[in-house]
Amino acid sequence: MPAAARQHQPAGDPSRRTRTRLHPALLVAAGAVVLEVLALAGVVVLYAVELVGGAARDAVGASATGALAAALAVGLGLCARSLVAGRRWARAPLVTWQLFQIVLTAPLARGPLWWVAAVFVALSLVAAVCLVSRPVAEHVEDDGAVPPAL
Repeated sequence: MPAAARQHQPAGDPSRRTRTRLHPALLVAAGAVVLEVLALAGVVVLYAVELVGGAARDAVGASATGALAAALAVGLGLCARSLVAGRRWARAPLVTWQLFQIVLTAPLARGPLWWVAAVFVALSLVAAVCLVSRPVAEHVEDDGAVPPAL
């Protein structure tokens, strides 16, 4: 076969490439973020039901909060997906969100919803520890990707 013809052949069948096993710390971090995304999606549904049913005291405030929760859920979901794909840039917003979530849910610990705060603080701590662990750092090391432009 001529050299020019060999250069243009594909490197191999993608279905035959070996897949590397993902470290449990990466899976725990991504799973925790997925649980947070599902919780945010639940918040969006609750606000939508309030708005449609007319039970919202402030329709503009409920709409804005629901839209913010939806945008946050989409952004966190994309970051979790990118983290599993090995994109280095995805780790920083996820760690930042975990820290924000700890600070924002701490005041709930004083009221009747203390158990909600405990669940989210524990989930955030587990996710944050996994995100900064060595196996996750090695997974996203030198991916060569640039974060997507807005």
